[in-house]
Amino acid sequence: MIPEKVLKDLPVIESLLRPEIKGFSPDYLREIISIVACHIQKDSEETPLKMTFIKKIVPQGDKYLKGLIEIEIIKRSGKAIIGESCYKYSFAPNYKSKYLALPLHNQKLIRRIERAGDELRKEAAKSIRTHSEQVKFLKQLSIDENYTEILSSYTEGTDRYNFILASATRIINEDIYYSIDNTSGRFHSNVTNLSKDLRPYLRVKGQPLANADVKNSQPYLSTIILTNPSKVSCMTENPAFALLLQTLKVSLNEDVKNYISLVVSGQLYEYLMKEFELTRDETKVQVLRILFARNRMPKDGINRKCRMIFKKRFPTVYRIFNKVRGNAKGDKFHSFKRFAILLQRVEAYLMLDVILKRIYKELPGTVAITIHDSIMTGILTDNVNAVRKIMVEELTKFTGFRPQIKIEDNREILRKIKREEHYIKQYGATNSVTLN
Repeated sequence: MIPEKVLKDLPVIESLLRPEIKGFSPDYLREIISIVACHIQKDSEETPLKMTFIKKIVPQGDKYLKGLIEIEIIKRSGKAIIGESCYKYSFAPNYKSKYLALPLHNQKLIRRIERAGDELRKEAAKSIRTHSEQVKFLKQLSIDENYTEILSSYTEGTDRYNFILASATRIINEDIYYSIDNTSGRFHSNVTNLSKDLRPYLRVKGQPLANADVKNSQPYLSTIILTNPSKVSCMTENPAFALLLQTLKVSLNEDVKNYISLVVSGQLYEYLMKEFELTRDETKVQVLRILFARNRMPKDGINRKCRMIFKKRFPTVYRIFNKVRGNAKGDKFHSFKRFAILLQRVEAYLMLDVILKRIYKELPGTVAITIHDSIMTGILTDNVNAVRKIMVEELTKFTGFRPQIKIEDNREILRKIKREEHYIKQYGATNSVTLN
């Protein structure tokens, strides 16, 4: 996968790097470029990559990457801190362009890529031992070939087009990855890093998937801080924060009741859309900033306006959340980030350790793949409502409030399947509608 502008200048790039790298290989150079292209993250133009990963796949991969940075084909940003963060890479503005997929014929490199993938999955397996059932379904993932129809809609810009193409290509190439985040406990995979546009084209053993999504999940989980904060004190690694949660007292004032009512009904964003005079997506961004950004009030701008409105409508909630975030400085567990991490840990515990395990126990064989606060399950197995029922019961039991679960059920795909099943039953063969 190579940006078309980079491909156009590849002969010049090769001539510049060949003298600098002993045993230079054009295939190795292309693979480094492809790694940067394919490992892009959702909602970001940058690719976080560990040098150990790069060198596992491409011999002297660090030298190829360094050369591409020096001749300004690729940009590097961020910091590399062992065990915490790694450098991020992106294509220089002059080379940003739509990706082109090229075949790889170098069998030696193909085997090396396969070995590296096996090693990485074995390493990841150590962290997901108690979640191996989900991995079984991830390994059966495929993409319906008709996904290319959505690429034609991206006629302007390149980022969305490239992200969709790269995500789909990794699944097509069976480049399946998974891991548990040590900070939040969240389960990451190809599916969690997938554009919503691609979800209707996902298949497990040829079966389309529906997505059961908890509406405004982070605000929904924040209600536990307003009703029973001590319940989640054990989910933080910060003793001072745990003590604060154990001793925190919240009065159920009218604004607290109103906030909880809006969140539980799934109407918080809709209510604040009118107050903020923004779109739903813009409102969601502002709400998450209000919940999880540092306590310092911006001097001006849209975030200040939204914060002031939120503070006026929900003064007690605003004060409590400020207290929970705190003003301490330090690592992510001790700074203002501790609130966001806490809610992510609560979410991961509920989805992975409670809901998913119950689904696998009570509905054996049911496809269930998490996207942090939602679960994708098979349409044809007809377990969508059973999965939703378990989600509602367990979330209600934990928070005390019944959540709103939205089902993205891909009805048009299901209608095509029913038509095809009817055709097979009537004529014993398929028509032109095919689903992989």
